[in-house]
Amino acid sequence: MSQNEKTATTEEIREVDISKISVNPYQPRRHFGKEEIEELADSIKSVGLIQPPVVRWCETRRYYELISGERRFRACHVAGLTKISVIVRDSDEFFSAEAALIENIQRVDLNSMEISRALQELKQFGLTQDDLAKRMGKKRSTIANYLRLLDLPIHVQQKLEQSEISMGHAKAILSIERKEDQESLCKLIISKGLSVRESENRANEETAPPPTQMIPPKVERDIHLDHVVEKFQQKLGTRVTAQGSSEKGKLCIDYYSLEDLERLMGIMGVEG
Repeated sequence: MSQNEKTATTEEIREVDISKISVNPYQPRRHFGKEEIEELADSIKSVGLIQPPVVRWCETRRYYELISGERRFRACHVAGLTKISVIVRDSDEFFSAEAALIENIQRVDLNSMEISRALQELKQFGLTQDDLAKRMGKKRSTIANYLRLLDLPIHVQQKLEQSEISMGHAKAILSIERKEDQESLCKLIISKGLSVRESENRANEETAPPPTQMIPPKVERDIHLDHVVEKFQQKLGTRVTAQGSSEKGKLCIDYYSLEDLERLMGIMGVEG
């Protein structure tokens, strides 16, 4: 590389060996579909690379690091290109990481987990949630919701990344405290095909406090009344219950047949 190339301070287009380009470690996108890369490679073979990837020169490592355009870079590899045009930007590691993450976060095809991990990477550079919201042009609550996804169990994160559950489902799962219960709800959502609203209802059932049991008021025993009832039972030879007190109330005398009733009437001197 010439001295002029090494001391460039503005963006410029150069043609470089593709073998001297390395991917950005802060690239948030983890999955590149084979079919989309092959389709882009066919397009590059046909009409060329219309929009060059953006890179920075790493002096200590003596290679170019991608800032953005990894999908195009991969497609150029598949197309068999040995040299490609790139836009070289004079920037340090922080700027490169920030630019790569923010530019890629704004891609519509990033899934929720890729966005949340990218935001977490940016926080490591000292950016607050307010800073991220301003740079992303989003509400702070949106940033907070994405970062909360990293609190999900790994298994649930994988299901979200694989689009087996949605961001709305994930928020419902996060409303449950215990990790075991979160995983159980995730499995139920997938197996039953629950909607977000149904998932929220299930989560509310898990977090609702147990119903308060009604404790009947303690009734003070009337010792005198108990004694009277016992005397009645001994005299009549059947079950007798009392409601009220020794001053006022009701007596209930059990009988079990017509003959039993007539027997009780005879004991009490009642004529039939």
